[in-house]
Amino acid sequence: SIRSKQRGFQMSLGYLGLLPPELIREICYNLSLSDIVNLQNSHPCLEVLIDNVFFVDLKQMEVNWETDDIVFTLFSPSTSTAFSTTTAYENWEDILYKSKRISKLSIKKNEDVKDFTVLDVIERAEYPLADVELLLRPNQPTTSDEDASTTSDTTPTAVLARRFFRNQVYRRLTSFMSICGCSLNRFRLETDPSNSIEYLRKGSNVHLIYAHDNDSLLQQQLIIPIFYAINASGAPPSTVTLRIGWREKPVIALQTAFHVALPRNHRSQLQVLKLDFGFNVSTLSHEEIQHILAQYAPYLYDTRRLQHLVLDLSYSTLHASELETLYSIISNELPGTHRISVYTSESLLKADFVAKQKHTNRVACS
Repeated sequence: SIRSKQRGFQMSLGYLGLLPPELIREICYNLSLSDIVNLQNSHPCLEVLIDNVFFVDLKQMEVNWETDDIVFTLFSPSTSTAFSTTTAYENWEDILYKSKRISKLSIKKNEDVKDFTVLDVIERAEYPLADVELLLRPNQPTTSDEDASTTSDTTPTAVLARRFFRNQVYRRLTSFMSICGCSLNRFRLETDPSNSIEYLRKGSNVHLIYAHDNDSLLQQQLIIPIFYAINASGAPPSTVTLRIGWREKPVIALQTAFHVALPRNHRSQLQVLKLDFGFNVSTLSHEEIQHILAQYAPYLYDTRRLQHLVLDLSYSTLHASELETLYSIISNELPGTHRISVYTSESLLKADFVAKQKHTNRVACS
């Protein structure tokens, strides 16, 4: 009876029933996604086979959400092959559901596109996402006089309507990340091509690269909520590195980066905090750096287990005596329960040497 079933399977599939899975996979790589789904629909056994030999290869997806016709590009890293489909294709949702191994997702979204169906589908697909990029782009002007007049309408009603919709977008994106961001190792948010925040997590270590202009409204409506959503389900980190880039108001940049990386309920477990001010610190005077740290120090009050605070001032022009003053500013703002060591970047590059001769490169230690 088993042999008769095998013969029936081969007859119903024709020559395809005689092919090994490797060749079925090779055939799929030479078809479009729509043709692959049509092939699956021709026989239940083919559907299962193709799910297991082809769709499992698709690990990365880019979503170009800049028009109402959304484009999906799916990648097979093992073969360096890309496949595309759009929401104009009636079975696009089936393709997304079948691609169950997607671990890297990049979404480029026009801020004025209003259909959120794609987010609903991705949430239901339950991808094991480890890497997500969310790239927001401003509305592109159109050649239509009617569309252009609508976009450029500056009446109070029109401005309020656009602001209301933008808030809806931000809330939906935050909700999306709260569902899909549970297992992330990397998240990158771009609010435009020149403003970005990148979050990297490995075990209990978090690295945040903050290169964003000061925009208090955007920080309150999107930046802080979306990173809080990502952190909500994770364990508090023990080591955090903040790399701060800024074009104006470095105090605000540092404070916002701290909020983004460490929600208040995560700060109690922090043991090591590293602040990397990058090359921009070379433009700051001793008094300006003092002001930045004096404004920032109260934020450390909730870090009850903090043991080391590392300031990377490798690009600064400060003298050793001035670094001692900076340490005093920090330590004076902290409760007596803190044990804070402040090192120059030189000590980081010579960690073994510093361990043997603790006071050689140490600026100060409480």
